[in-house]
Amino acid sequence: MAFCRYCGQQLPENANACPYCGRFVNEQNAQQIPQQDTQQYVQQAPPQQEVQQAPPQDAQQNVQQTPPQQGYQGYQQNPQPNPQQGYQNYQQTPPQQGYQTYQQYAPPYVDPEMDVKQNKGSAWLSYLGLLVLIPMFTKKYSDYTRFHVKQGATLCVVELAFSIVRAIFLVIIDAVFPGQFTYAYSYYRPTIYVHSEVYRVFSVLFGLVGIFFFVLIIIGIVNSATGKRKELPLIGKIPWIANLLDKTVYKQ
Repeated sequence: MAFCRYCGQQLPENANACPYCGRFVNEQNAQQIPQQDTQQYVQQAPPQQEVQQAPPQDAQQNVQQTPPQQGYQGYQQNPQPNPQQGYQNYQQTPPQQGYQTYQQYAPPYVDPEMDVKQNKGSAWLSYLGLLVLIPMFTKKYSDYTRFHVKQGATLCVVELAFSIVRAIFLVIIDAVFPGQFTYAYSYYRPTIYVHSEVYRVFSVLFGLVGIFFFVLIIIGIVNSATGKRKELPLIGKIPWIANLLDKTVYKQ
């Protein structure tokens, strides 16, 4: 029986190497390994790198034939927008025109009682003909003044229209019913033109209407100076002048 001289284990018969420690029994056995077998083994074994790097041909064909995914193409064609782009657009976007107009032209809120106390001293100018322009533009945002300006402007326009109609009508009456001249007996030349009786009657009627307008002026002055909002008789509800002022002077 033979024993391994390295580990001391029993060796099988005709054993060249120890099955326990793997060492050869003697140095001659180690040198007797045929070199041809080793060379054949090295030649037959493929290099590890080539095996790892060379993929199968089917896999290469599949990789070449597989088209990119549609979602990925869409992502490349339509990338995500810059998150700061929306903020930049917001900064560049001007404010709305209606909001700017409201800030620039919106009248400040004033208490109605305070409005009357502050503006009744100038609202009465609305009933003095062309002086209505003073409170119309200086007290533009006073609701109390605007009320009397509309009343005074209506009165002024109606009175002006009445004066034009009266002048035209009296000219027609004088043409239809002419008057006479008085002559000076010493020089035999006309001195005074005397209108006809019809002309005198219409002159008196037009004069009464003029007195009525004067009464309306007094009523408007008293109402505006005492802090009252009362429409003028007969003409106070005419909406044409008030609507025109709302569309032009008091437009907001």
